[in-house]
Amino acid sequence: MKLGIFGGSFNPVHRGHVGLVERAIAELSLDLVLVMPAACNPFKAGEPGFLDDRTRLELVRKAFAGNPKVQVDDREIQKGGISYAIDTVREVKAEHPDAELFFIVGEDSVEGLPRWKNYRELAELCRFVSYPRTRESSTEIRRRLKSGESVADMMPDNLKE
Repeated sequence: MKLGIFGGSFNPVHRGHVGLVERAIAELSLDLVLVMPAACNPFKAGEPGFLDDRTRLELVRKAFAGNPKVQVDDREIQKGGISYAIDTVREVKAEHPDAELFFIVGEDSVEGLPRWKNYRELAELCRFVSYPRTRESSTEIRRRLKSGESVADMMPDNLKE
């Protein structure tokens, strides 16, 4: 089994997240992608939140609904506190010992990977795959919403209702 893991704050989820996962499924022939909203990104700890955990999780589920190769996994939100990729990957590897794991990241994260907790072990447990950043970003969505601008062009179609 080829299993992708795509984590993030998803605050809020946007069209770029969905497209990145769809691209990874197609290009890597993934059987399943676990989309994992973080309770608290260790590099964003202390930043003010935009959406609460329940709302973020609900929007992520709705954004990826209908894709049979995507499963939204709420383990990091259920645990609470800082979400470290190594802890999650260890758990997923224990649950799927024969799976080939692919950790999907945006290219803007690649430079910082060596700063991730237990990075060397993480790199042994999974293969990192990076994709270019899209024009959509959660930061830009938050900025637009604060200034009263439309975000319809950045949101997955099933979140525009």
